[in-house]
Amino acid sequence: MPGAPVYHLDIVIDDSMTTVEGRQTVYYTNQEDTPLREIVFHLHANVLDSAIAVSDLTVDGVAARTAISGSSRSILTVALPAPLPPGESVTIDLRFRTDVATTIGRNYGVLAFSEGILALAHFYPMLSVYDDTGWNVAEADIQGDLTYSDAAYYLVRVSAPVGIAVVASGVGVEAQGSRGAGEQGGEERQTTTYAVGPARDFYLAAGAFVVVSERVGATTINSYAPAELADGAALALDVAAATLAINEARLSPFPYTELDIVTTPTAALGIEYPGLIVGTLRMYDIAAETRSGVPMSDILESTTAHEVVHQWFYNLVGNDQLDEPWLDESMTGYQTYRYYVDRYGQSAGDGYFANFAARWEGVDRAEIPIGLPVRAYRGAEYGAIVYGRGPFFLRELEETLGRETFDTFLRDYAATYRWGISDTAAFRALAEGHCTCDLGQLFADWVYE
Repeated sequence: MPGAPVYHLDIVIDDSMTTVEGRQTVYYTNQEDTPLREIVFHLHANVLDSAIAVSDLTVDGVAARTAISGSSRSILTVALPAPLPPGESVTIDLRFRTDVATTIGRNYGVLAFSEGILALAHFYPMLSVYDDTGWNVAEADIQGDLTYSDAAYYLVRVSAPVGIAVVASGVGVEAQGSRGAGEQGGEERQTTTYAVGPARDFYLAAGAFVVVSERVGATTINSYAPAELADGAALALDVAAATLAINEARLSPFPYTELDIVTTPTAALGIEYPGLIVGTLRMYDIAAETRSGVPMSDILESTTAHEVVHQWFYNLVGNDQLDEPWLDESMTGYQTYRYYVDRYGQSAGDGYFANFAARWEGVDRAEIPIGLPVRAYRGAEYGAIVYGRGPFFLRELEETLGRETFDTFLRDYAATYRWGISDTAAFRALAEGHCTCDLGQLFADWVYE
């Protein structure tokens, strides 16, 4: 991917695990067809009950004029000294400090230190996407995912306290120990450099974890959890291995040599990141049940499979998760149903599909379009429609095309938009190309407003 953004980060996690100080260098190439007068970053930490401050920002070594905007002060605009022509590059260097929330708050607590575990999502300045409207500066809703990002490359050096396991996107390419503060007798620290790319984001978690591992093809899968939840880690590993093998056979090869699974106190059941998935602590007690009597082992299996499928739909094939969340969430839900079919048979798949019906029932099966932005859904509508009704649309599409043609279409979709960004129009056009039919009425009935 020549011209993809490149991030170099050097971060220090303090001993309290609540502050991150870092230096970030971004090598940015203008891949648009128009000169750019500015470059825009998202400061997602300011949305997530945390706080990020940026200082010492330069463009090609020269101090630059910047502006902070947005209702949460989460948009950082960097004025360029001269318009950047298509194909040309600049280097943006900055320092930042992120103070991490200590409660599970907005957007499921994806950026928080709680129960001795640090969840470090979207903690650094992230490049905005330049699309048909210019720099996309939309702020995330309290539901759904926060990020809409181009694929980039990351090289990240992490200094952290000793005695904890650090789990991060990508692979560790260098590790060493060092003394803190440069003082004799200072606290021992661990320093590891991680590399990942192409990737939509970089994520890190840290805590007192044990790990179990398995190799699937060219990929090593590592599953991390506190020692008392080791059985949950083993189950998550088994499910991830099966899901990876199924989707490699049916969609495309997994793009990385490592996949990590880690548990945090997140309020969501699971969350996806490049080369890494998160599952909530409460479902790792697999001997327990939910209040409605569902075994936690069942919840852990379906959640783990769902998040692994996101490695294809969100990361490999990108989309605007704020404006068109159905493209990754409905698709991933449907492909999780196919995991159950492929692993256990059609009857088991049909049994799992009933979960979508139950979610849709949450709004009395209202025929609300699945293709709306996250902010357009009210209350329970987002989960009921995008996660519940969306898979029903994809089942209708599969039945219209036939399963064999549908699977061929998805393989083509994954290849055509590999590391790019898709949208509803592109999805429909490619599907129509495979069925040589007009899907306008089907999309009108299910997707469009």
